[in-house]
Amino acid sequence: MQDELRRLYLEPTSRCNLRCAMCFRNSWIDETTGDMDETTFKKVLAHIPESVETVFFGGMGEPLAHPHILDMVRAVSATGRRTELLSNGSLLTEEVSAALLDAGLDMLWLSVDGLSEERYENIRRNGHLATLKRHLIAFNQLRFSLQREVKLGIAFVVMKSNVSDLAELPWFASYYRVNEVNVSHVIPTDEHTESELLYKNVLESDFGGSNVPPSAPRLHLPLMDWTAPGMPQAAAKLLSAGMCEIFLSKQRLLRPARQCRFIEEGMCFVRHDGFVSPCMSLLRTSRLFWAGKTRVNHHHFFGNVRDTPLDAIWTSPDYADFRNRVRAFEFSPCCRCSQCDNWENSLPDCYGNELPTCGACLWSEGIISCP
Repeated sequence: MQDELRRLYLEPTSRCNLRCAMCFRNSWIDETTGDMDETTFKKVLAHIPESVETVFFGGMGEPLAHPHILDMVRAVSATGRRTELLSNGSLLTEEVSAALLDAGLDMLWLSVDGLSEERYENIRRNGHLATLKRHLIAFNQLRFSLQREVKLGIAFVVMKSNVSDLAELPWFASYYRVNEVNVSHVIPTDEHTESELLYKNVLESDFGGSNVPPSAPRLHLPLMDWTAPGMPQAAAKLLSAGMCEIFLSKQRLLRPARQCRFIEEGMCFVRHDGFVSPCMSLLRTSRLFWAGKTRVNHHHFFGNVRDTPLDAIWTSPDYADFRNRVRAFEFSPCCRCSQCDNWENSLPDCYGNELPTCGACLWSEGIISCP
């Protein structure tokens, strides 16, 4: 199996100009904010492994808040690599859009968590949906005037308070000529965000997982008129039963579970301060709230690009060993049990694995998904 770094996430800044109600940032513990300085960025750029195909400007801040983000995009694009960037869109003026496209941006992701003005403003405090729509129109006019293809993506965090907007997502995406939509769930960091969850039954069952017994029946479904009387209720009960393998139009409904996309697809993260983390979950020390209990999830790094070249960090024995451990995924199933003292106190897991362990990771259960 190839063990190459193919998708590198860079966090230009951990600062953000908005304060969103459900944001993971609200759960940080003793974490500081700041911008990636020129020295750190140049050290990253000088030692990007040849295997890296895409550099993604994102992390846990608003990239467009960095004063030199355009220079950073231009510098990465000049290496011939694909460049992507995730933004909340509030700073995406027509001038900024033009500059990003001129710098060589290949794909812009916009975080949009409400499709009505009221829901949008309830979630994105200090943000306005009308402003985002104006920025979208201007960006599209500019990108379609180019001779090269530039793609547009939408990242949507679904919760009880905005789930009704899912029905409008196809229309919204078509109208604004969006190429890809990534829908993820909210991370529970307190009682309020836990009350917004739409996946508790999913975690507690093996629906779509690899643990369905061979004797379980296979249920093949055709496409149906899901809006017909009684259909929504019947479909909800069927999909939550978890007692068989379900196929829709000959495609199995599958929830990838107990595996790490960050490891499987060759990703890693460089924080604004140069620390290198294997995934989004281990990028910050933060709180996870579940069933009335709080778990402190500690950040974990394998080096800092200020001290050690990025390619050397990637190939270091400790980092390589960690990736092998995650591929095997012999961690206790912490997401599916009642959260014992080991879970609550962030101790080695019940199988004896030393930290960091990944059995409590919602990304590994296919619940949380990053672009």
